[in-house]
Amino acid sequence: MKHGLLVIAAFVALAIGVPASAQYLYYDVDGDGLNTSADVLTPSTTGVDVWIATNKSLSNPNLPDSPLVDATCATDPSPLTINSYQIIMTAPSGGVTFGAWTDMMGFTIDAGNAQGGNDKVAGWASATSQPAGTYKLGHLAITVTGNPVLTFAGTTSLGGAIINGFGSSCGGQDFDNTLKYPTDWTSIGPTRSTIPVTETTWGKIKNLYNH
Repeated sequence: MKHGLLVIAAFVALAIGVPASAQYLYYDVDGDGLNTSADVLTPSTTGVDVWIATNKSLSNPNLPDSPLVDATCATDPSPLTINSYQIIMTAPSGGVTFGAWTDMMGFTIDAGNAQGGNDKVAGWASATSQPAGTYKLGHLAITVTGNPVLTFAGTTSLGGAIINGFGSSCGGQDFDNTLKYPTDWTSIGPTRSTIPVTETTWGKIKNLYNH
């Protein structure tokens, strides 16, 4: 296994800037290409898709259902292309057995793949960049016990050099043409909890006005 993200693009940053706070990485369980309250893991779930929008971000990264807004590279005028990725997928409370990862980008260069414990790392790269846009990175086969939640992590115990990010012509705050979560960007869409709304504080408040 290769640790770290393999970046093919060569780019020299010309100016110092702030983190891009762009990009939106999310799970899709029901196959509609979106991350919504319907994307819940159950024992009948056999796989999830992972998508990335290289030029979009949540208007409020703390609210997964907030509208998407356009994003640009904050460190230089380069477009937010993609030519590689390394994704750290994790089920913090367990309940997910990871199966095979299928790349959907047509990438053929191993950029670091591993799994262990509650974490799964998928990484692939290409010598050819794709333009800024929204892409299905791949499909992850899983077996589910109970009703766990899948999210993304910035680090993993599987290796200190492993990151969650993608290679781009945008220099990024480290000027290595790699845009990383959660430093260059923070918008993610985890799978959703199965806790009924009536069991939450806000749900109880809403029910008071429904009688």
